[in-house]
This record gives sequence, structure tokens and C-alpha cells, in this order.
Amino acid sequence: MDNQRIKQTKKTKLTDFNLEEIRGWMIQRMNDIETKIDFIICDYFEPTKNREFKKIMLNSSIITIGGKMKILRNIKTFDNKIIVKIGDLSRIRNAFAHLPIVEHIFVSVSHDENGEFKSSKISKITSNIEVMNSEGVLKTKNANILISEFSQWNKEIREYLLNFNKSS
Repeated sequence: MDNQRIKQTKKTKLTDFNLEEIRGWMIQRMNDIETKIDFIICDYFEPTKNREFKKIMLNSSIITIGGKMKILRNIKTFDNKIIVKIGDLSRIRNAFAHLPIVEHIFVSVSHDENGEFKSSKISKITSNIEVMNSEGVLKTKNANILISEFSQWNKEIREYLLNFNKSS
């Protein structure tokens, strides 16, 4: 058999991923969320040509995730707090997809009783990324904290989206 599939990772813990794998994981998770949003929008509008509506009208090159969030805001039963979290998730995803990770090294310096240099040692190394908040202001954030927030919000949003149509 000629198998030309791209293999998926066998890693199950986010802490085992390297930077490139984390970037890909975030992009995939946002794609999954956007697909679920497309189903919710289709269920709400009930187009007669459902498949074409999804493939053409909801194509992300025509309606961005931001546009889809505006549609969700107009579905009265959809929780606006989830829309805010989707926006936050999208900003983190975009930062990891498009921006460099910068290493910050903290050095502790000690001096003798005369104030002369005695020694130095690296006390901490952090990975940081600049993220634009909802007001359009760039903030330097610890990349590991953002990964943790993304993971937590991803779980909450995916669970909400899976159960949305069942509850409405």
C-alpha cells in the first residue's frame, strides 16, 4: 500500500511537546473550535444547502473567526463569556503562530563587602511572547503561562460547543 498520510504525534502530554509542536497543537485546536462554531451557525440558520453553506459561506477566507464570533453574539442562547474566551484563545494562537518566542535570562550578581564583583549565576530563564490584548495594547507574557491558559480555555470552550446544540 502506498501510504502518504502525515503521521500524528503519539505524545499525549502537552509538557512533552517542543515549541514547534505546541504551535501546531494550538493551530489545530483553533481549527477544531472553528469547525464546531460552523456547525452551530449552520444549525441556527438551517440553510437548504448545508454542505455548500459551510464550505463556501463559512469558509475562513470569507468569514474570519472574528466574523463568526459576531454571528454567535446574535444567537441569544449563546454564552457571551464563551465568545470572550474564544477571542482570547484566538489572540494566543495568533501570537504563537506569528511571533517569535524570546528568552529572558535573569542573572544574580553578588558583591563582596567592598562592593566589588564577586560572582554571578543565572537565577531564572523564561520564554516570553508579546501578545496584543483586546484593547490593542502589546503586553509581554510568559509563554508557559499562555500555554496553560490556552489549554484550560480550550477544554472549557470545546465542552461548551459540544453541548451547545444539545441544550438549546
